[in-house]
Amino acid sequence: MNLKQLHKDFGTQKKCVAYLEKIRWGKNPVCANCESSNVTKRKDGMRWHCNSCRKDYSVIMGTIFEGTRLPLPQFFQAMFIMNNAKMGISASEISRAVGIKYNTAWYVCHRVRCAMINNELRLEGVVEFDEAYMGGKARNRKKPINEANLARITSTRGRGTSKIPVVGAVEKKGKVYVKIIEKLTSRNLLAMLKKVVKTNETIVITDDFRSYKAFDDEVEHITIKHSEGYGKGMRTINTIEGFWSIIKNGIKGSFRSVSKKYLPFYLAEFSYKYNNRHLQKDAFLQLLKNAVVEEKHFNNYKPIGNPRDIVYNQ
Repeated sequence: MNLKQLHKDFGTQKKCVAYLEKIRWGKNPVCANCESSNVTKRKDGMRWHCNSCRKDYSVIMGTIFEGTRLPLPQFFQAMFIMNNAKMGISASEISRAVGIKYNTAWYVCHRVRCAMINNELRLEGVVEFDEAYMGGKARNRKKPINEANLARITSTRGRGTSKIPVVGAVEKKGKVYVKIIEKLTSRNLLAMLKKVVKTNETIVITDDFRSYKAFDDEVEHITIKHSEGYGKGMRTINTIEGFWSIIKNGIKGSFRSVSKKYLPFYLAEFSYKYNNRHLQKDAFLQLLKNAVVEEKHFNNYKPIGNPRDIVYNQ
């Protein structure tokens, strides 16, 4: 789909509502409050009336569109632009492209990211595990007074940094799952492994970080020692390293910086786009299907609860 086709199919509020009703209810509309099928459509073409619970509702109730005063054609435009920006796009650019205020664009972008959340992913086959640290460049290092102090120079890169640790698991030529884990302990990493990986049908490849040692008892585990090289053939973690590059370059190039609070939403966006990278023709339509799932994560301009709990279903 391109912008010309988008305008043709979803250029009016009526067309947008009709399509959302089609993908949410099909030919059998039900009440969004009590799920009764004894419903009647109002003359305004947007609302429905339930003859059982006596309440009015619309197709956007309980979805990412609920409560918005932004016309759906503009909401769809923002969704389309976001979905096609493989390295991400800032709320400022969405604001300029769609012709809406920055606050509205920010609000729309995060709602769209909620439609990109997938908590039911299960990986199998050959899976790579690795961790990365999200934050700015290393700064304010201790400056040596003389050569005797060189041993005390500290680096804020890698393990031991104050940046935000993120753990990722990716199938070879498949899908990816990422999660913020504050403490990279064996217990936390093992819990993630059991949640997202089919251990009976999987070979897991990691580096020699000691916390991954716990994987030996749960799954077929291959360890790569970076001190001896970066692996060979299938025995590498280059796939997940490539995904970290996509995230870091996307944040640096498009968003410049993101807050720790809302980082889970951005990780969900990059993961969704990576997992659906093979969709070409129906990528936007698939996102619309996700958008009408009844999961309300925002109330006005604020998320309902902690973003980490929303994204990781904790």
